[in-house]
Amino acid sequence: MSDVQQLPGRIDLVEEGGVAVLTLRGEVDSSVVDAWDAAGPRASGAGAVDLSAATFLDGRALRLLVRETEHARRGGALPELRRPSRTVRRMLEVTGAARLFAAVC
Repeated sequence: MSDVQQLPGRIDLVEEGGVAVLTLRGEVDSSVVDAWDAAGPRASGAGAVDLSAATFLDGRALRLLVRETEHARRGGALPELRRPSRTVRRMLEVTGAARLFAAVC
């Protein structure tokens, strides 16, 4: 039996073409955000968010998106929001967070 908890989703920070991209997969809820935060601080933040494989975001996940892309906004850039599902896009619109990102479908 494994002591490793199976999480419903995953968060990664990868580099694509010189841009740090925050990639979310599956159901990103508070347990996934807790695991991300427990891993410690990361360099400078993301300039884009890939949501193509995310099926659900809770409020903590939404706050994570805003927090992890704040560095880009402070530098005068609008972080890219890549391929969000209709459900995730709707959540961002309803909460007003969509205006913090440049949508890339």
